[in-house]
Amino acid sequence: MPAGPYWEYQSLEATPATAKVRVRNSGSRPGRETVQIYLAPAPAEDGEQRPRRWLAGFASVTAAPGESVEVEIPLPRRAFEIWDEEGGSWSFVSGSYEVQASHCLDDRRLAATLEV
Repeated sequence: MPAGPYWEYQSLEATPATAKVRVRNSGSRPGRETVQIYLAPAPAEDGEQRPRRWLAGFASVTAAPGESVEVEIPLPRRAFEIWDEEGGSWSFVSGSYEVQASHCLDDRRLAATLEV
């Protein structure tokens, strides 16, 4: 067993409203993990410019050694919107998104596809 807390990401379930992630502390000490959820849209068909991915939400969990915990992270409607310059307001973009559960930006652990 590794020293200190080490987090295994066990499962990810995503809906348009939430992402549920189960993580396990596989270390030898109690610890805390901040689970980050990123959204990556399918390539736009109409040529609109969008980021490759963005942070949609995050939450922290604590667990004892060997303990698994589940965290539910809300996915706000705004996470699926872009700014409409002509309309001067936010516009919902339906379509396919990859929901990514990550330890940090460059350490993706799990992914699921979501249609909104």
